[in-house]
Amino acid sequence: MIRAGAKGHFGPATRVWLFGSRVDEQLLGGDIDLYIEPEIQDPVELVEAKLRFLLELYKKFGEQKIDVVVHRGACEEQFPIYQVAKETGVRLL
Repeated sequence: MIRAGAKGHFGPATRVWLFGSRVDEQLLGGDIDLYIEPEIQDPVELVEAKLRFLLELYKKFGEQKIDVVVHRGACEEQFPIYQVAKETGVRLL
C-alpha cells in the first residue's frame, strides 16, 4: 500500500524508506515514519501530493500516527533526519 501510494502520488521514480520504531524489532508498534525522495520537485505539487498520500494511508490504516518526511532534491538544506532515515531505515522503493 505504501509503495503503490508513493509511486502514484510522488511519481514512479520516487524512493521511500520506513524508519523509526517500526523497523526496530525490540519495540512494539509505534507510529509509521516514512522518508520520501520524490520524483516531482515542484513545491506546490509536493504539498498536494503529501496531503493526498496521507489521506490515502489514513483510509487504509485507520487511526495510525503517520509521519512523512519529504526531501526535495532541489532543496539545498540537508536536515539530519534525512541521513538518519536512510541509514537506519528499510528501503521500500
